Amino acid sequence: MSDPSPPDAGRFATVDWDELDAEAGVPAIPRWLPVGGALVLAAFGYDYLSTDGLPIAMDGLDWLLVVGLYTFGSLALAALLYAPDQLAHYWGQFRTDPVAVACLAFLTAFVGVGLFGPLVASEPEVNVLYSSQPPVWGSIDTMYVPSCAGEVVDGQCHGTWQFPLGTTAIGGKDLIALLILATRTSLSVALGAATLVVPAGVGVGVAAVRFGGRVEAALMWLAEQLQSFPAVLIYFVLFYWIVEGRLRILIGALGLVGWGGLARLVRDELRVRQTEQYAQAARLGGVGDRRLLGRHLLPNVLPSVLSNVTLQIPLFILVEASIAFIQIPASTGTTTLGDPSNFSWGQLIYSSLFTVGLPAAWWLAGVPLLLLSVTVFAFNVVGDAMVDALEPRND
Repeated sequence: MSDPSPPDAGRFATVDWDELDAEAGVPAIPRWLPVGGALVLAAFGYDYLSTDGLPIAMDGLDWLLVVGLYTFGSLALAALLYAPDQLAHYWGQFRTDPVAVACLAFLTAFVGVGLFGPLVASEPEVNVLYSSQPPVWGSIDTMYVPSCAGEVVDGQCHGTWQFPLGTTAIGGKDLIALLILATRTSLSVALGAATLVVPAGVGVGVAAVRFGGRVEAALMWLAEQLQSFPAVLIYFVLFYWIVEGRLRILIGALGLVGWGGLARLVRDELRVRQTEQYAQAARLGGVGDRRLLGRHLLPNVLPSVLSNVTLQIPLFILVEASIAFIQIPASTGTTTLGDPSNFSWGQLIYSSLFTVGLPAAWWLAGVPLLLLSVTVFAFNVVGDAMVDALEPRND
């Protein structure tokens, strides 16, 4: 052991490398992390194996959303508890972009509505007499509405606060409730696919660096092959075989083909980080490979992972919305690739285009299209801002 350093020595000189090496290993995992995971798994098993189930009705899509919330919520909580100074530094960089901050606020509302909105807004009732009601600020010719809930002026039915955003052309369902339920679907797709992409991408990237050689070549070949298959094509093949839970199949297809790019990113980032000075200093100090990977390399790669996933999520949402516009032959005529058991923004846009039509009832397609566009835009802006904040580059 080296001689004790004087009290006024620098911080680096006072590190006891022998003691550090004796404890070399994988950094300790917070106890609440596996405990929370075990509780989620136990609740899932009880819900599916018990005849009574949980007090709250949960389907497969709900459980996928719970797993996604736990995964990313745990990452956020761990960063808040164990690296508050670094998190504050990143936030200071991020908030210099006011547009990104506004988009982050919108996405916070998007998550909040998707999570808690269905608790207060159930599927609206059918009310054929009040079909095609305009929003509170608009009006529509009375020829399109069986009965007007608001005032009729000069042959125009005006909106009312009874239906602030109007009603659908078929069934007269309240558009606000449908938009809230569709937000839950978009959130489930985003978090569900990301929950599959992140563990697979990070795990394969780490394994490629850890083992190298033929293992790395095989894993990267697999990643490239999966990326060559469009998720929609995989979903289309399975569409005829599986009647129920089609949205879960779509999420699985998105997760299956989406982790390849992330795996390559993690592999390349780890290769670069291994050559940097802090990694070399840790090795010279006797830090083992596993501890170097878990304590020093992965934490510095996670910002890039988060930025990459944030930029992938808009694609997941767009794919889910787009499949509602794809018509395929069926035994009863034609149908869309969308999941009829779940409301979505794409379904609302599609159904509105083939009922009253535009421009007579433009809001039926315009409002969900606006929400879809703003959500995708917000994710892209926040993703770009996170890249700048987490991985700043000098000019």
